Amino acid sequence: MSQVAGEMQAALHPRDVAPRTQCLPPYREPKHSWLGILEKRPQERDLTVLWFLCPGTVFSLACHPAGTLASLWRCLLSTCVFTMQKMAVHKKRCLKFIVFLLPMVLAGVYCGTSLPVWTTQAKAQREDLTWASAAETKMLRNLHTFLTEQTQKLQLLLEEVAQLGAEISSLKKERQEMNQAALELASEVYVGRSDWALKSSGATIDMQRTSKTYDCKENWVCRVLWFFRAPNPPDTILQPDVSPENCWPLQGHQGQVVIRLPARVHLTAVSVQHIYKEVSPSGTVISAPRDITVFGVDADREEETLLGTFMYNVAKEAIQTFPLKDAHRAFSHIKLIVKSNWGNRAYTCIYRVQVHGKMAKPESLN
Repeated sequence: MSQVAGEMQAALHPRDVAPRTQCLPPYREPKHSWLGILEKRPQERDLTVLWFLCPGTVFSLACHPAGTLASLWRCLLSTCVFTMQKMAVHKKRCLKFIVFLLPMVLAGVYCGTSLPVWTTQAKAQREDLTWASAAETKMLRNLHTFLTEQTQKLQLLLEEVAQLGAEISSLKKERQEMNQAALELASEVYVGRSDWALKSSGATIDMQRTSKTYDCKENWVCRVLWFFRAPNPPDTILQPDVSPENCWPLQGHQGQVVIRLPARVHLTAVSVQHIYKEVSPSGTVISAPRDITVFGVDADREEETLLGTFMYNVAKEAIQTFPLKDAHRAFSHIKLIVKSNWGNRAYTCIYRVQVHGKMAKPESLN
């Protein structure tokens, strides 16, 4: 560097330096420009090499601006001074050199002044992009978490809807089954509770196997009252009229009645009816039957099958139904035996008897 400075000083004062033309060979232009640079005189060669190294200095300025800025401007100033001096000596050659060197100097100055700005802008943009990327990443993660939660909730809702659909289908099926059962039960009740002991339906009393009607010859009050009205016959119990005194009085506190049914029936229950104490003409119900036994009778075979024994309770409802045993066969007659009443030793009043069951099918008649 000191040698270059000395040569630059000598170039500024050429009279103080001894001429070298006596010891140097004649100067010739090289064929190639790059080799010519190396074969030039020391002052010109050092200047040219210096400017080939100047772009590296400019790029180093972008990385270390504080350390190289002063050196760069000193070098530029020295170069400009040297160039102006050389222009006076070699105008054409310096003009070409300036035309070649000026774009590089301008490019170096532009890069040296713009690179820090670009670096700052690039850093700011990188920070902005990093922040935006982090914010977008966080937003995407939150969105993914939200969508995952909503998907799980939707899945749970779909499962609940499917479960509710299954329960609704089950409830509909149960409702249909209940309706069917209710219809069947109603049909069974209607058929089972149908009265096969109605006189209007063809039921009759077997008088030969039925107890006698009460005769009140010994009671003069009864004879006075019945002088104007005959006692009710046994088939009174086969009619729906249960008004007070419209009953069949059988002789004594024990007796029986055999009812001929209009068809062969699988017997299921029997109902016995009396009046309430409050509507009784005598103010009592001691003539009501108490212990009753029921038999199924086959008239052709004269066989009797016990179907049940029960007690009629005057403290309960006026009409009371009692289930019968299943004999697995149909009967054409039913026999009721009254074993006792509620205290009247003279007679027992029966208002109505109903027989319930299902009519036998034609193939089971035999």
